[in-house]
Amino acid sequence: MFPFWEKVVAPILEAAEVKRLVEIGALRGENTRQILDTVGPEAELHVIDPVPDFDPDEHAREFGGQYIFHRDLSLNVLGNLEVMDAALIDGDHNWYTVFNECRLLAEVSAAADALLPVMVFHDVAWPYGRRDLYYNPDDIPEEFRQPWAKRGMLPEVVDLVDEHGLNPTMCNALREGGPRNGVMTAVDDFVAGHPKALRVLVLPIYFGLAIVVEEDRLARQPKLASFLDWLESVEGKTMLLELAESMRIQAMLFQHRIYFQNEGELERLARRYMDALKRELVAELPEPGRPSLNGLHDALETMRADHIRGHVVVSGVAGGAAAAMARAHFDAYKEHGRHVFVADRFSTVDIEGVKRNLTHVGVLDGRVHLLAGDPASTLADPQVDRVAVLHVGPRTGEDVAAVLEAVHSRLAPGSVVVVDRAADSAVRAAIDAYRATHSVTASESAAGEAGTTWRNP
Repeated sequence: MFPFWEKVVAPILEAAEVKRLVEIGALRGENTRQILDTVGPEAELHVIDPVPDFDPDEHAREFGGQYIFHRDLSLNVLGNLEVMDAALIDGDHNWYTVFNECRLLAEVSAAADALLPVMVFHDVAWPYGRRDLYYNPDDIPEEFRQPWAKRGMLPEVVDLVDEHGLNPTMCNALREGGPRNGVMTAVDDFVAGHPKALRVLVLPIYFGLAIVVEEDRLARQPKLASFLDWLESVEGKTMLLELAESMRIQAMLFQHRIYFQNEGELERLARRYMDALKRELVAELPEPGRPSLNGLHDALETMRADHIRGHVVVSGVAGGAAAAMARAHFDAYKEHGRHVFVADRFSTVDIEGVKRNLTHVGVLDGRVHLLAGDPASTLADPQVDRVAVLHVGPRTGEDVAAVLEAVHSRLAPGSVVVVDRAADSAVRAAIDAYRATHSVTASESAAGEAGTTWRNP
């Protein structure tokens, strides 16, 4: 709610002539001074937060009797407070808590025959507008608690996701939408059941801000009604667009500051990991049949640096070292969505040995596919739809020709082809025949100890 203060929240409090205010969810106490400066020296501020990230005693000393802190859950406090003129609601973002915060504020006002306080809610849009968040699930009665997990969220994805979602360490409802789920749903349900007419205004930026005011209050406080009208005007919406852009820029500056501080260190660690893995793999492989991992490593680096889309195909895998190198590279540099296709004429013993070796270095998972048999057939697998790197290890000339031919139509623009042992006469003949057949004119370069490489145009 803090970014809305100057342009939205403070003008609302001033227009509503607020003298007694409750803030639910204070986080780092950023709003305290601004609130008291806005409402004036005669006003009274109640702050409710069970786990404050600041020293409430320091605030109490500084602001005297204006400031009353409640270290408790909001639902244990609100029913015992006097009538409030306004409530800033930004605490536990779930239906049960928010709905009952509204209920308690309304009951206190009704008992005193007073107006409902002006209520300002944050997080009424994605992700918690229609999905519950529980800071402590045990605080919510079981019958009102959605099934939840500590997994992230993505826009327009109903279920939680396992990777790359927002707030993956929080207790988020498993599914978005449905009854009794989310902050905005609580606001809607309260408004629908309130006996008096209410005006609801939703500002759909920065996770959403909702303003709920009784029409009776607006009739008595025309300045407040005029300000809400202005927020809905073209001028007001232009202000919101400018505010949203300012928030976006600040978020990007923060993100870039964190990212670029860490980028160099992450790059260094990734290179160190890959170099160590390569040394280990080479040391464990006997010289006969050992693929050129240097050539493959260079190809993978080119794929990453040039952002070449597609998967990696390795053939002539020996003990699985080339496959391990490629799969580890994905993890080291966060190359999500890529797969390794391992094509070879495996015997039963060979393929089990490769599986053990890949398991040994921790890279055998659903992104590694072992294709056993004639490469002309196995590489026709429709999953091998776009190839960024093709690495052909020690193979016969006949198999080199079959692999090159099988993958040719799936090579991505800019993809890298590496063929080991290019000096072998049969392998050289296979390469030359392939290049001539497909009019490949890209120049060749040395790859590793005895291989050759070229880029697909």
